[in-house]
Formats: sequence, structure tokens, C-alpha cells
Amino acid sequence: MASSKIHIKTISAETTHIVRHPILRPGLAVESCILAGDELKSTIHLGAYDQNTLLGVCTILDNPNNGPFNERNGQIRGMAVQSSIQNNGIGQLLVEEAENHAKSRNFELLWMNARKGASGFYLKMGYQIEGSEFEIPIFGPHYVMKKKLL
Repeated sequence: MASSKIHIKTISAETTHIVRHPILRPGLAVESCILAGDELKSTIHLGAYDQNTLLGVCTILDNPNNGPFNERNGQIRGMAVQSSIQNNGIGQLLVEEAENHAKSRNFELLWMNARKGASGFYLKMGYQIEGSEFEIPIFGPHYVMKKKLL
């Protein structure tokens, strides 16, 4: 898939459920896709599109006082790409756009609770594992990962 055909735009929280549900919450109620902070005005939801087809999503939360870090920070949540097109650069485009949004808001770092299986993707994008592996019930092993932006 040629990434030149992909465009990224801001979307609603509800639109993220189209991809979040089958990728991150399979077998659970669609309502399980609603994440804390989705409704905040400071939250940005991104969608990667090929024409009118939603391929992937990413949410950036402004966490100045609610993250595990002292620096001004943002958190990536609900990052997902349709399974049939994973490993084609869509996730990279979404994370790069999330980083651009974070830099424009003067976030010093961006972080996430990354599923263990996705940690290699984030490591390739310059994120580092912070601390030990931990378990999120139902969803399995995770790492806190971070990247300095400024």
C-alpha cells in the first residue's frame, strides 16, 4: 500500500470505534472502546484514510498532570490499524502525526501503555521502555514506553 495515498485527519471519538473495536476490543461490547479522556476538548483523535476508508486510528491525550512523568506530556491511546493492512506504514504515519500534534502543543514527551506485542514497532520509532512489564487484565502484558520530543 502506497503511503502517498493515505491522508490523516482529525476524527470524532466515536469514529475511532470502527477500528478500535475489532483490533483492540474483539469480543467485547463496542462501549469498551470508550476510553477515559476521549471526550475532553484537549484530546485529539486521528484517522488514517485511503479515500473514504478508515484504515487506522490514534488518540492523543494531554496529560500535563495525569501522566507518570514530570515533563509536559501527552499520551497515545487507542492506537490501532486494520489487521489486513498492518505492517504497511499506516501506524508509522499515525504516530508521526501524533508526534507533530504533540510538538505543536509543546509536549516534552509522548508516552503510552504499549501492548508487549506492539513494543517492537514503537522501539523502531524511537520510543524507549520505561520500567518493567505489567499486566492489564483482559488485555495482557504491557510496557510504559516514552519518547522525548523537545
